[in-house]
Amino acid sequence: MEREVKHDPRRGSGRTGRAARMLAAVLAAALFSACGDSTAPTGGDLLDRLNALPGVTAREIAPSNGYPREFQLDITQPVDHDNPNGPTFTQRAYLAHAGESLPMVFAPSGYGSGPQAGNEMAWILQANNLSVVHRYFPDARPASLDWQYLDVRQAAADHHRIVSLLKGIYTGAWVSTGASKGGETVLFHRRFYPDDVDATVAYVAPLLYSTSDERFPPWLASRGSAADRAAILDFQRRLLERKAELLDDLQSWFDTRNYAFSLPLAPELESAVASYDFNFWQRHVYTAAQIPGPSATDAQLIGHLADVVRLEFDADVWRDYFSAYVYQALTEIGLPAVDLTPLEDLLSQDSIDTHVAYGFPPALPFVYRPETIPDVVQWIRTQGDRIILIYGGDDPWTAGAVGLTGQADALEIIQPGADHGVQITSLDQRDAVLGKLSVWLGFPVSIPVAAAIRAVPPMADPFPLRGRIDLRPRF
Repeated sequence: MEREVKHDPRRGSGRTGRAARMLAAVLAAALFSACGDSTAPTGGDLLDRLNALPGVTAREIAPSNGYPREFQLDITQPVDHDNPNGPTFTQRAYLAHAGESLPMVFAPSGYGSGPQAGNEMAWILQANNLSVVHRYFPDARPASLDWQYLDVRQAAADHHRIVSLLKGIYTGAWVSTGASKGGETVLFHRRFYPDDVDATVAYVAPLLYSTSDERFPPWLASRGSAADRAAILDFQRRLLERKAELLDDLQSWFDTRNYAFSLPLAPELESAVASYDFNFWQRHVYTAAQIPGPSATDAQLIGHLADVVRLEFDADVWRDYFSAYVYQALTEIGLPAVDLTPLEDLLSQDSIDTHVAYGFPPALPFVYRPETIPDVVQWIRTQGDRIILIYGGDDPWTAGAVGLTGQADALEIIQPGADHGVQITSLDQRDAVLGKLSVWLGFPVSIPVAAAIRAVPPMADPFPLRGRIDLRPRF
């Protein structure tokens, strides 16, 4: 349910008006008092107790990943946590239940989520898992998209309220985790609510300082061997040299997959090609030797390009989905700088207007707040105890690693040769991670051998891509 409290000037005075305002205040208090209240209903079935939580509607769904029970939660949240009497929206979460006294893995997504959302930490701990759709993404969109309330502090307040609600039922240790933009999300939550969880494991979570962070081109230019980089550049230039001949194949790629694409094709092709090197290293789907050579057909060239850059996310439906990410990138969480020098002689298209591409109101301003990320980084470095940061040595996003200074009781690992899908089980320093968690959580943490909760495919985020020119989401 979405509830919006509107002012009616006809009811703004006299006893009736005062009574209405008092009733609104009482209702708001009932909905949002759980922010600081650790009490929760006791006794009865878990579904009944979840439904008894203030502002929560729960229904049981088919469990996945070996869990005995799973629930879909729809949670009423204020659009503006500084104004709890104002408009509200419904934020969806998925709760995989293993046991009320077992650890809880809190996994708020940086994007959307689903009933089968799994993560490595929940498997390692054999724990409950609570995934949450990020505000302003589908299943967490206010009826009226007032973009000013999409920021890291408001999202952290969403997550604080959810933790406060569920802690009354789940009494074990709480560990937050996320990867990529989800990793950023849990770090932002810890910055504003440091005591909500006992530990945090953030995978491949870059923190960027601007909408054109200059740390990224040098890092990207140093990935792989000189021969690898030459093969990548040769492929990019070949595509741009054949741009006119490839446009029909590009359109056909969308058409045959039933993806509507309503933007001009030539700028789209240039944008995809320019992002190819970033995405090549972000996900090691291919080696340089597997890049199509000069004898490849036009369809093969486009097919390979689409596979590496995940071209489907530029389709109309996905651009709508990613509009919230784009707004965040332009106003707070930043974007990498892109060095187009090796390709600029072959680039001829103007960038597509962001408002047009992502359906923003024409007059919506994008005002970047440069103070947000330095504040978060400084807090993590100096006060971010019980945080583990994991990065891949070949992942371009590692250019935005936090860079711990030894001032906090935290651990940062960059795994050589790993990409954006790096996991604890593949780390050279795996035992260091498990040891830290054991100390912080107060019980031994190890890799399961026989596990009731099955290992699930690595999930950095539902859509783990970011880093295209023209703001194509590829995080």
